[in-house]
This record gives sequence, structure tokens and C-alpha cells, in this order.
Amino acid sequence: MLRDKINWAEFRLFGEILLLIRLRLKKLFGKVSTKHLGVLVIDTCIIGDFVATLPALRVFIEHQTQDVDLVVTPPLKSLAESIRGIRKVYTARSIYRRSNQGGEEHESMPTQYDHVMVLRISPESYRILSSIRYSKLTIYDVPFFKYIGHLITTTALKRQVRQWSDVNFEMIGMKKPARQLGFDDIFDLNESDYAQMKDLLPLPGHGKKIIVHTGSGWSVKLWNNSKWVELLRKLNERGDFTFMVVGGTEFEQKSFEFIQSKLDFTIYSLINKVDLRTVLLLMRTSDYFVGIDSGPRNLAHLADLRSVSMLGPSPNNFMPLKREDVVIDRFTCRCKSLYYLHKTSAMDKITADEVCNAFLGLSGISASKRALSPTM
Repeated sequence: MLRDKINWAEFRLFGEILLLIRLRLKKLFGKVSTKHLGVLVIDTCIIGDFVATLPALRVFIEHQTQDVDLVVTPPLKSLAESIRGIRKVYTARSIYRRSNQGGEEHESMPTQYDHVMVLRISPESYRILSSIRYSKLTIYDVPFFKYIGHLITTTALKRQVRQWSDVNFEMIGMKKPARQLGFDDIFDLNESDYAQMKDLLPLPGHGKKIIVHTGSGWSVKLWNNSKWVELLRKLNERGDFTFMVVGGTEFEQKSFEFIQSKLDFTIYSLINKVDLRTVLLLMRTSDYFVGIDSGPRNLAHLADLRSVSMLGPSPNNFMPLKREDVVIDRFTCRCKSLYYLHKTSAMDKITADEVCNAFLGLSGISASKRALSPTM
């Protein structure tokens, strides 16, 4: 159906552009505070975008002489609270207003800041900003619009686009460090955090742990559930694996239930059972990730978890940090992140055998174990 071929959620970003224009006017006539009461960063976006923000955000925090507070979407709160140098985290829904982002109840927060920096904005976070006095307001509109122009030009010329994580350094006005920031540079987590995670998730089995993610906000990016069944069956035949499915929507839960019903071994659902901080800790202690283009896929890259990802239509501006990770991409029209009008999705061209072989190559399983068995 046509409505499934258009990524309607992405069109809400045009509402963010209007808010940026209003913010530009606010910068000219905004409220002024002469008190030095800290720095506020507003970054109300979805998981993948937030992950791409983190290296630049961490560099920004390091250069501040005042305490830094952060406004993010509700699902990101637990993750944001673990960032080094963050004093307090508040929440507001993103421009997408997804169902897992909760309502509009907000914790009381300071009404004055010395500096407010806006990386991403939404109607709710805009209302929060309207009640705050500040001495300085920094917004990302100019580099953001330049990046849109870059995407249009490079996709038309079929060139590689710049990564969104790199563009964020321009947004905060800082040079990207020569050394890539790692997980421990960004997060303040210790052994007790990992111990709590293990107590919370007493999963059976002693084999390799594979985190699986099947969901997306756009149907064109989905991989058929029957292929997931075939893939997990093939992987289970080739090693001692524990499969853990992550996600946060009812659709993902139904997908899990279908897949589990077709398998004669147990896979484990963590859908809506743990927060993103726990998922990230689990990724740091797991062995592999297999999933589609999604927020969890970006979390896996951040956690330095070896991965096999099946990408949907996009400019490919959220790519893995490590070359070892495998990307399977059958989409040829990179510009179509807003729509994809072909009769069938390019995801249908990806076979379970192809993903299985990619995983076996990534994991280093011997060639003798790669022989494909008949599909049951």
C-alpha cells in the first residue's frame, strides 16, 4: 500500500525546521540571565541520532567550566545519565512523538542557565526552553541546513555522504579529536553496574550471546519474520548460542512471539523489560549483534559489539565505526529515506543464507561448519 511506501514520520522533521526559525528569532529577542547557573543541552531525538551526537557532546562537556544538564527523550534518560560529566537529565518527547516516549509530565528543572545549546528540538522541549532565562543561546540551524544541502548534492552525484556523528562537531563548533572517542571515554560505568545488569538478566546458557533486533518505525526497513526464523535456526545449528531479542514496541513483541512459535529452541525477549542503559551494558558483555537499520544497531556500534546489519533506504550516514562489522545493503537509491515506491522492498532480496554466511565469517566459525543444512 502507498502509505507503507512513504516514511511519514520523517516528514515531521519539517516541523523541527519551523521551530529552528522560531529559535533564531528567540535568539534575537530572548530572555537574558546574568547569573552563571550552568549549561543546558537540549537533544530531543531518537536513539540513532542521539548515539551519533555522543562523541561531540562529550567533547563539549569536557570544555565546560560549569555543570551541564541535558534534555533528552524519555527512553534515552537512563543512557544519558551515564554520560561522563552530566549533572542532571530531564525529558521531553521528540518531534516524532512515538508511543514509547511517554506523556508530557516533566520533572521540575532550573529556570535560569548561563548557556543553552540546542542540538535537536521538539514542541515539548521548545516549551521547556520558553520558560528558561539564559545569557547565551546556541542553535544548530546553519550547519544543519548545510548538511541537508550536502545530502542532496552527494546523493544526486552518488558520492559517499558525511557521517552524522562528524557533522555534530560542526554543530557544537569544536574540532573533532584525532583519536576516536571510545565507550569508556563517553560513559561513566563500573564493575558494579555490570554486576547489577547480570543480576537483572540471569539468562541461562554458557554459549556465545547474540543480540537480535527485528523492529523499525518504517515497514520498508523490515525483514520478513519467516526469514528471521530460518536464520536463527541455521545459526543455532552451527554453535552454542543464546539469542536475546531487544526492542520497545508492541510490533516487536508480536514479531518475537511469531519467531519463537516457529522454533524448537528458546530465544529470550527483553522487549519492554529493560531500559537502554541495561541494553548497552548487555551489549558490552555480549558477543554479536544481528539486526536491521535501527537505534539498537547504532547502540551496538557504540558498544563495540561485532555486528551484521541489514540496512534500509537511507543516505548511509550512520555507518559502523569498525570495518570488521558487516553491512548488507540492497538499496540503490540512497536519497529515498522519505519514500520508496518500488513494488517490493530491497530487504526481500536479502536471504537467510546470506546473513548466516556473513555472521559465520564475522564470528570466524570454521568452513566445515558453514555448510548449509536443508531448511526445516
